[in-house]
Amino acid sequence: MIISRPKRQTIFSLGIFTMVILVGLVYFWKQILTMEEVAIWRYIVAVILLISATLLLHKLIFNYKVLKISHDQVHIYYPFRFYKSVQDIKSLGAWQEIVIDTSKKKDAKKTEYKQLKLVFVNKGFVKISNQENSEYDKVYKYIKRKAPKKEVKD
Repeated sequence: MIISRPKRQTIFSLGIFTMVILVGLVYFWKQILTMEEVAIWRYIVAVILLISATLLLHKLIFNYKVLKISHDQVHIYYPFRFYKSVQDIKSLGAWQEIVIDTSKKKDAKKTEYKQLKLVFVNKGFVKISNQENSEYDKVYKYIKRKAPKKEVKD
C-alpha cells in the first residue's frame, strides 16, 4: 500500500507564513481602527494581506489530500472537505507527469519540480507533486507500471 500525503515541512512552512500574514493583518486593522486619518495605502495593504491569508488558508485546509493506492485502486481522501473517492486503475482516463527544471545555475545541483496529474473517466482529477507530497516516486512508478498506455506526453 502506498500512502501519499502532504509533507510535514510543507504544512509547517505554509502554516507559519499564514500566521505571519494574519498577525500583519491584525496589526494593520488595529492601526486603521485607531487612527483618525488613515492613508489609502494602509487599506490597500490590508486588502492584499486579507486576500493572501484567504488563499493560503484555502490551500492548507481544502487542498489537503491523502492518496492511498493498493490492489489496483486509488483512494482519494480530502479530510477537511469530508470527501472520499475510490477509483479503479482501469477507470484512469489519462495521466501526465510534468517536470520543470528549477536549478538556477548550470553547475548547481539539479533540482526538479515534478507534478503528477491523474485524470479519471468518471470523477475528476487529482494532482500531486514531489515537493509537496510524500511517496511521490512510488506513486509515479506504480502508475507507470499499471497504466503505461494512458500516459499523455507533451
